[in-house]
Amino acid sequence: MTGRTHDHELVIGTTTKRLNLVRDADGRALCSVLEEIPEHRNPLKFVQSDWIDGHGRKDRSEASMYIEGKAIDTTLDGKTILGPLIVEVKESDDTALDSAPVCFVWFPGGSGANWLCATAGKIYRYDVSSNGKWTAATTTVAGVTDLCVYNGICYAAVGASTKYYYSGDGITWTQTDLTDGYAVKFLVAPNAAGTQDVLWKSKTANEISSTTDGRTVAAGGVQWTSPPAYIGDTATNITNVFLMNNRLMIGKTDGLYEYLTDGGVLPLRADLKNNLSTDNFKYIASWQASVYHSEINGGGEMTAASTYAPVSPLTDIDDIDKRGDTVGIDADKNWLYWAVDEGTNTHIYKGREVRDSAGKLRWQWCPFVFLGTNACATIAICQHSATVKRLWFGYGTSTAYVYLSDNPLADSAYQFDTTDANWLRMSYDYGSNPFWDKMWQGLVTETKGCTAAITVTPKYRKDTDTSATALTAAAITTNGVVKTNLSTALSCNRISFELWLTTNSNTTTPEVHYFEARGVEKPETFRTYEVVYDVGEDISRKTATIRDFLRGGRTNTTLVKYADLRYGSLSGTTGTAGTDYVYVVMLPGYPQEVEIDQEKGKAPALGLKVRFREVNFT
Repeated sequence: MTGRTHDHELVIGTTTKRLNLVRDADGRALCSVLEEIPEHRNPLKFVQSDWIDGHGRKDRSEASMYIEGKAIDTTLDGKTILGPLIVEVKESDDTALDSAPVCFVWFPGGSGANWLCATAGKIYRYDVSSNGKWTAATTTVAGVTDLCVYNGICYAAVGASTKYYYSGDGITWTQTDLTDGYAVKFLVAPNAAGTQDVLWKSKTANEISSTTDGRTVAAGGVQWTSPPAYIGDTATNITNVFLMNNRLMIGKTDGLYEYLTDGGVLPLRADLKNNLSTDNFKYIASWQASVYHSEINGGGEMTAASTYAPVSPLTDIDDIDKRGDTVGIDADKNWLYWAVDEGTNTHIYKGREVRDSAGKLRWQWCPFVFLGTNACATIAICQHSATVKRLWFGYGTSTAYVYLSDNPLADSAYQFDTTDANWLRMSYDYGSNPFWDKMWQGLVTETKGCTAAITVTPKYRKDTDTSATALTAAAITTNGVVKTNLSTALSCNRISFELWLTTNSNTTTPEVHYFEARGVEKPETFRTYEVVYDVGEDISRKTATIRDFLRGGRTNTTLVKYADLRYGSLSGTTGTAGTDYVYVVMLPGYPQEVEIDQEKGKAPALGLKVRFREVNFT
């Protein structure tokens, strides 16, 4: 280029210098540019073949977890299926109950009407062998707060202002005439001596007492122990009474207390005095030697060894931004069921605690039943027969249930949800680097049970999407391993894939055994310049000046401006960044003094070898 007398121009700190490159015997300048490709995923894949570890993981760090779901069952190894069908149950004339359900109880004293439900206004009985509907008891019992069965008699607590009722058949109810006949909660538990089970009751604000027969005096009723035991002070109410490892526990809004066999009271969980809530211990379930309870807007686990840990379907999943209030807990021999009102909608989660491959205990929670906006304040499991087990729950001003099974795919009586809105959203994939572009081009799936009307639809959310878009033009209707190419490559920085399952038959579900998305990743390359600058044939003041100038690039706290005058404009480092010059940093260990052989007979030339790494900077 006309007028050029130097090869490069550098600005280090506030000093600008123009330098020349050493040339070899053939006249080639000792200057090379290296493009370094960082480690990346090639090919780019997102693979998931198991979802058993449940919801709660936003960023993909565990291959068997996902973000969230709706009415989906991921509790089987290596597959995802539909959740259970919700069966709504009303009164025998197909009208709703008088108000929302408060509690359920199994009452073996009833004749063909063993399953009872109480609302704020009535007690209802359910006949599974007849019409499969609720029928109101002949006696109206309003304001029920709890139902409990003791010695073949069902007791209905109705609060601290009205004496409780009892029944021998679930149909006709009698009000007690015992002196202290007021109750909010009942519990069957051993007496202080451990010689027999007795009926315990709590009454607001802080009283508990017991009897061996809570009926009327004429029917053989025995007066409640007097004076009652006083638990805590009267400023806070008892929320529940329950057994833990054969110890009588009393939950209050401000803590937990144990009623000792000698009549003493042992305060526990003093931390709740600063976390008062009417939800504290409101819901209780025993499962595998531990007790699970509601607490504020979460829950906890108390073990037989008297240890405590926070536990709920929304515990330790802060990264998916979900919160909610517990509205019911129950358990069978294998699973814990936990209902959570998440603000607009209510889910019932199915969970268990297992040991992972490292031997560490962890919880697996599956969003099993979706109640939508239907209010729920109680859930309960009922084993109606040797083969029929149901999970019941409040469903607005009706009730509803889902079938439970140890193996739903092999159980001909099991029913799958048919609402066409069941989905599972997998964790976000960021590739090797969130900033790098990714282009997804196809997917591989393995499905079973699919037909034209029983389908799996893959969807996606990329970057800042707040809703899902279908990944393929049509739903998957074929079974086995199928590869599908996308009509257009999907470009993004991050992506979350979804699986939407649908069926037109409550006896059949599609199964997803394997999901793989395929693509390519476009990593950002690193550009490195390796140059050798000519400092002359003799050690001189000029040589030392250039060496000191370049050494300043090691410790200088500002970026170095680098202009290759052989290709750029004459303006060099005073021109435009990215066009006339680039910003660089000197790599550690440079500059290095080197001798360069020249043609025969001439002394070696002195050079300074430097490596620069280009950086993007504005």
